[in-house]
Amino acid sequence: MTSLKVIPEEKPDINKVATCDMLDKSALSRNVFTKEECKSIIELGRTWEDVDAQIQTKSPKEESEKNGDYRNCKMYGPPVDDTESWLWIGQKISAAIYNFNANEGWKFNLIGLAERPMMMEYEKGVGKYDWHMDLGPSRLASTRKLGFSLLLNDDYEGGEFQIKTGRENYIPPEQETGNLLFFPSYLVHRVTLVTKGTRSVLVGWVHGNSFS
Repeated sequence: MTSLKVIPEEKPDINKVATCDMLDKSALSRNVFTKEECKSIIELGRTWEDVDAQIQTKSPKEESEKNGDYRNCKMYGPPVDDTESWLWIGQKISAAIYNFNANEGWKFNLIGLAERPMMMEYEKGVGKYDWHMDLGPSRLASTRKLGFSLLLNDDYEGGEFQIKTGRENYIPPEQETGNLLFFPSYLVHRVTLVTKGTRSVLVGWVHGNSFS
């Protein structure tokens, strides 16, 4: 009988392995947009198409479904056949994210925005989005590398963006008008119930090849 010879796996040189200490962290770019620009984006967003706010499913037949108990917000999508009025917003957001990712951040391989950004409004007493992550098994969701939230106002209460890190709920600081919050799409996060006013935010993702 011929016996198999077990060849030990070659151990990588730890000094030559690329590492990253940002994998479980979010980032913030301050004052990416002025308060006046944010106000204009809210006014513009309210003229966009109403879109159902849905959640991802595990069903191969239906990628998403509506569930008001889990996610409750108004959502508006910009016109795909008229990008001139809103494309500058995405370009400004992309520039901030690309710059941080390449220099101080995750060094993810990014391609661009494959989905149009959406404006979401969370209203007093009902607006919330329970724990979830943006990465999913569908063709588009599987290529989401970094999620972002452009904070369009801060004259509300509740509505905190929180990230689950182990046993702790991390609340990114400076959730203020004009600031851009972004994070790896695999991080579990939520928006808590809005208790006063309306929370307005522009949300989207920068895409790349699926994580491997």
